[in-house]
Amino acid sequence: MSVEGHVQERARSANADVRQKAAMQVAGSMTDEDLPLLFELLGDRDWRVRKTVVDGILSNPRETVLLRLLHSLHDPANAGKRNSATEALIRVGDGAVPFIIFELGRGNDVDVRLALINLLGDLRNDDGFETLLAFLRKESDINLLSAVVSSVGKYRRASSIGPLLETLQSPDLWLKFHVIEALGEIGDRTALPSILPLYSEKSLRKPILEAVSKIGDVGTVSFLLRIISQEEKLNLTALRALIRVAEADKPRIVQAMERQLIQRKFREAFPSEKIVPLVEHLHSTPKRDVKNFILQILGWTGDDRAVPVLLDSLEDPESAEVVAQALVDFGPAASMSVLNKLRSTEEDEVTAILLRVVNLTAGNEAVPTLIGFIDHDSAMIRRLALESLGQLGDPSAIDYLLAKLDDGDPGCQQAAVDSVCALVAAFPQVKPQLLGKIRRLMAAGTTPVKVNSLSIFVNIQGEGFPQELLLASKDGDPAIRQKAVSLMGRFSEERFADQLVLSLADEATSVRIAAIQAIVLLRPSHGIEPLISALEDEDLWIRTAAANALGEYRDPVAIDPLIAHLESDPAPVKIAAIEALGKIGSRRAADQLLSSLHARDLEIRRAGILALSRIPGDEIFRELLRCLHSDEWRLRAAGVLALGQRGDERALEEIHALLVGDADTYVQHSAVVALGKLADRSSFSYLYRALENRSILDDILELFVRRKDLFRDQLEQAWRTADSRHEALIAATLQAMKESASVH
Repeated sequence: MSVEGHVQERARSANADVRQKAAMQVAGSMTDEDLPLLFELLGDRDWRVRKTVVDGILSNPRETVLLRLLHSLHDPANAGKRNSATEALIRVGDGAVPFIIFELGRGNDVDVRLALINLLGDLRNDDGFETLLAFLRKESDINLLSAVVSSVGKYRRASSIGPLLETLQSPDLWLKFHVIEALGEIGDRTALPSILPLYSEKSLRKPILEAVSKIGDVGTVSFLLRIISQEEKLNLTALRALIRVAEADKPRIVQAMERQLIQRKFREAFPSEKIVPLVEHLHSTPKRDVKNFILQILGWTGDDRAVPVLLDSLEDPESAEVVAQALVDFGPAASMSVLNKLRSTEEDEVTAILLRVVNLTAGNEAVPTLIGFIDHDSAMIRRLALESLGQLGDPSAIDYLLAKLDDGDPGCQQAAVDSVCALVAAFPQVKPQLLGKIRRLMAAGTTPVKVNSLSIFVNIQGEGFPQELLLASKDGDPAIRQKAVSLMGRFSEERFADQLVLSLADEATSVRIAAIQAIVLLRPSHGIEPLISALEDEDLWIRTAAANALGEYRDPVAIDPLIAHLESDPAPVKIAAIEALGKIGSRRAADQLLSSLHARDLEIRRAGILALSRIPGDEIFRELLRCLHSDEWRLRAAGVLALGQRGDERALEEIHALLVGDADTYVQHSAVVALGKLADRSSFSYLYRALENRSILDDILELFVRRKDLFRDQLEQAWRTADSRHEALIAATLQAMKESASVH
């Protein structure tokens, strides 16, 4: 139906709301007869009307509509129409590309061709990329050529580096500027040898430094340090580039190694006379990101003049975390200034940050200051101070730590216990005197003091600690009984077994759970029947813990009781029972697990798959292989993990296919884990290919290091022929292999 006269009248109303409603009506029908009015509204002065038209166009972007959109780019008098047409073409996506390429080949005026070239850059379509490369070779207009270069850079494809480097040979500085920017966007280090020598041209310095920062290659550090140290003025762009190289998104193995190298080289090379202008710029710039990277740099300098500036900046909440890391980077030389600031500050947030810095950088000199914070009103600050006292290694802090065993915050109590144990481990000579104090506290303290003193006494293995545990397990206080029973599980003492079994009938739920968890570790022979009885406990989590414990016994006598709880119990108990049946591994258990694969609950099915990993047999193997083709990513991942756990090399081909072909990141990660367990040299080529997948890159490199004896020679061979992207990764991984071997 054609647009009626009253709709045309509304479309030309002075009221924007009326025009928008007309646009909605026209866009809803959008017949060929409607198109002239629709595209008239595309150029409306009100952005809401234009947006309504664009949204309507996207519902039916047929050929006639796309051609009119391209024609709208020719309207020199209406920027709104041109912008809306551009937005619509971008949102149409790949379907618009053939029309854009056709229009570009018609030789339109320069402004339209610029718009079309920019569109191809935004759409990042394969055909668009090839079209841009063709224009890169033949275009002579510098403005158009610069636009082509920028659009090619948006694709971030290594295949465009060669053509861009050829274009870089042009004598035109404006074109060089755009080529350098594009190479920075691509981020490939192979461009650096062609970019860096151009730094002598002043007009190209900023884009070169920006490109260097985006490429993020550690090999440019010396180049940047030379600029920073030799140029008369402080070069903030070079400093920012150095920070970005250090913080570039790289695998953990590479990043940790390079960051230390960069900080060390910077500290050696940074001119001390540039500290003052650096601080002046910190105080004068209104830009938050500039302030933060200057603070980072100040931490790297190791210059004493930087410390008070950093401490003053702690008062700014938006910079506090950056300053904390800067102080850690500065190192122990800042510790006395940090302690002075810690004693004088009244802000809890600043105090907490400083305590974290002290924990990482200070020595025994910090102990008196830290003791002053163990009675602070804030539990977080008390806990941080208590943790630091254990880290710093001064046994004189032990009495202060003992005084906090009844702190009102459980986290602080645990921090005090951990710190006392750490100090005794570091200074065993203090143990005899400490044991006397602990015995007195165990006899006469409050419940928290008794519980925590018992923990210390057992952790440092005071004389007669087994008897103390047995006595405490019969105490009238359930908190003390629970702690004693928990601690028993850490020791293979036969005399504990009877008491743990008795504790399964304790009136306190917390004690019963602790007893089950301890029995799991000790597994006394007469513990099975009480655990089977615990499957009937009224508490859900007791039943869950009992099912888990029965699995550790791996005794077929538990099969029937476990199966009984697969029918009506809640999911946590069912999953625990399934896991237990998998560990027991009889034929009857296998049949039950196979039936669980058809449960409605995905988590039950997932648990069944993982439990089957422990049960041998070709039937089970084939069932697990079928799981790899499930529509559910959780089930595919479980299948991969189960097959890896089985260690059956027949699964390698399927796992390799999922590693490089599955769309889900968790499935890919599971495939890496599985290959780590199967550990077959045939996996190397697939793992190496998967290095292109950033989401599992760290997992793969860590697998290579962990399985260095298996993969080292293959990795060394790959390094000899690696491209620039892989070369640094492999070198860092080989170095990590070397360091790992020296540690072991």
